Amino acid sequence: MDDHQTVVAEIEAADARRCQATIDADIAALEELIGEDLRYVHSSATDETRPLYFERLRDGYYRYTGLTVLARDYRVLGNVVLVNGDQRIEVLVNGNAKDFVTRYLQVWAKRGDRWEMVSWQSTPIPASVAGEA
Repeated sequence: MDDHQTVVAEIEAADARRCQATIDADIAALEELIGEDLRYVHSSATDETRPLYFERLRDGYYRYTGLTVLARDYRVLGNVVLVNGDQRIEVLVNGNAKDFVTRYLQVWAKRGDRWEMVSWQSTPIPASVAGEA
């Protein structure tokens, strides 16, 4: 495997762990995968820092039940990886069920010997476009 393929495989593995930890609301696991400087912009335009995002996961404000990757494209820029993708998200937000497809930009940074997600920004894909994704 070349360096690009190795990095992509590492990011895919880290993101699979992040998705499962998010569904499980496993904050300890997420602390290993998400940078202290996280900026998480939801498809609703809600902008959260890591402490607020973790608080809302811990308190059950967010209860993710499904995170399904539909497509991904990677740009490896040294110790930073940009991921453009489409994902189906199934979540309860403050008790309200949401099930939608989103187009996102995710940023991973290599810190020490591990990759950390440091940014997420997503935009909901209208149903008329989702079939094309």
